[in-house]
Amino acid sequence: MIALHVQDPTSGVWGAWTSDPIALFVVPIMFVLYLRGIRKSKGSKLNRHPRWRRLSFYFGIFSLFIVLVSPLDYLSGEYFFAHMIQHFVLVNVAAPLILLGSPMIPVLRGVPVGFRRNLLTPFLKLRVLRIMLKTLSRPLITWPLYVGTLLFWHFPFAYGAALSNEGLHLLQHAMFFLTAVGWWWNVIDPVPLKPNLKDLERIPYIFLTTVPIFVLGAFITFANSPTYEYYAVLQGHTLSAIEDQQIGGIIMWIPGSLLLMSTLLIVLIRVVKVEEKNQIETERNS
Repeated sequence: MIALHVQDPTSGVWGAWTSDPIALFVVPIMFVLYLRGIRKSKGSKLNRHPRWRRLSFYFGIFSLFIVLVSPLDYLSGEYFFAHMIQHFVLVNVAAPLILLGSPMIPVLRGVPVGFRRNLLTPFLKLRVLRIMLKTLSRPLITWPLYVGTLLFWHFPFAYGAALSNEGLHLLQHAMFFLTAVGWWWNVIDPVPLKPNLKDLERIPYIFLTTVPIFVLGAFITFANSPTYEYYAVLQGHTLSAIEDQQIGGIIMWIPGSLLLMSTLLIVLIRVVKVEEKNQIETERNS
């Protein structure tokens, strides 16, 4: 579909792979460490990483790599809607899938023993670091960080600055992904960590995130004029700037809201099942 909106699809767009340092170095390292850690965990009595968790991580890390280095990254500088697809995958696909893979134990086990014992483990045991991580993972911190990051980078001045400066663009992607990981952390609870929120408490947490994203997507979609000047001045596109913006707004508005509402529904079903189970046990014991 993207190719249909490029004036000259034969001009090498599909060969425009980028060199994002995060995707080219950090992502492959994480993949190798996870795979190595899973292999070392074979035979363990605690089956914390069944097949579905491993597949979730692999799909998540693959989607992260693709959106950062594929031609989609190049097209995000030409089309607003392509940028919205990229952001959607970063925060709503890659982040939750990677967390569903519960990467903490495999990645740590995948680190070479000498490095892990002499450097990594003492570092992770630092009291200051543990307090900082525990604080940053709290819902009252992750929610405003995630929502605030999404809103801030969609202000025209911030959005335009990120597209005009590669360093800011990398910072934008890093902030989107890391704050999304923090937000999903309180929804998914990666094994073996204990949850910060009870199932019932996750309902307002998710709902209060859906509202600003819904409003932002609707505002972008129904704007009477192009909001982002960067795309408005580009020439040679079959899509007008306002049409491009409307498609991008719909991508944020509808799929983004639907995914969060689906997550909310899953949590509600889980709450109902737990309540039913508790009720049955209470009746048996009475």
